[in-house]
Amino acid sequence: MTNEIKNNYLYHKPLTAEAINSLQQKGYKYLQVQGFTMDHHAEYVEPHYLMLVPKKELPLDIYEPINSELVNEWIKNNSSNDRLEVFLADSKHPH
Repeated sequence: MTNEIKNNYLYHKPLTAEAINSLQQKGYKYLQVQGFTMDHHAEYVEPHYLMLVPKKELPLDIYEPINSELVNEWIKNNSSNDRLEVFLADSKHPH
């Protein structure tokens, strides 16, 4: 596990509409989508959890616009989905 992945996991916060609004006010426009297994290895086919890493510039990896319908759907279903967890990386830690 890289330090970036470790820090994102250790300092993650719940994905909420308030957190997204706060990021937008700070100038973030994208969320880099990172998928992981239960033991924190990269996995995009059947991940155990997704980490959404806030980005101000368009990243080259998998991303989702911060105000997209998909992110809003993840917010609505996050507490009721026991197969896939979706976390929001803390924007205060270096990415």
